[in-house]
Amino acid sequence: MTLTKNTEILRAEVAAHIKADALVRGSYWRPNMNAVGGQGCFISCLTHSSDPTPAFERFGLPVAVLRIAENIFEALPVAEGRAFFAALPDAVGRDGKDLSRVHWGFLAAELRALPQTTDAAQAVIDPVIDGMDLLFSGQQWPDADARAAAYAAYAASAARAAAYAADAAASAAAHAADTRLRQRDTLLALIAAA
Repeated sequence: MTLTKNTEILRAEVAAHIKADALVRGSYWRPNMNAVGGQGCFISCLTHSSDPTPAFERFGLPVAVLRIAENIFEALPVAEGRAFFAALPDAVGRDGKDLSRVHWGFLAAELRALPQTTDAAQAVIDPVIDGMDLLFSGQQWPDADARAAAYAAYAASAARAAAYAADAAASAAAHAADTRLRQRDTLLALIAAA
């Protein structure tokens, strides 16, 4: 387990990258002559590369959490993405926090946020949520239960995807911004509560 560390350095570096207007979507680190030596995405501004591992090693930020944050950041409007990046150090808050299970809590929250579905599909989703809740709380998800839930979820996903395809296309644009803001808030809350 790696705990958060160097939180004050994280706070200073995030502030410096925001002040230098170094945060951009859609691009890993590109050197230039600004105050921080370049521009890049969420991960890149923490690592000056495309690899999230240095942020894990330096700050104790798990790669899974960084990948989720990057995905959310890339879909947010520019100002919201900048605010999300700026909020990270405050959510981390201090050295010594264990963020290694945050991604399980986030994934369980995402499954809970899915649109209403059939009882049969929900019967497949619920055991996956239960398993992720176990992992988030630091408990074990027995292999047999995990495999059975994963198989059932996989089998149901094709049917569910086809059923939602038409509706999703029509409503995706309308709900995308709200979804990403909810995801941002969920991830920051989970990090803060860890």
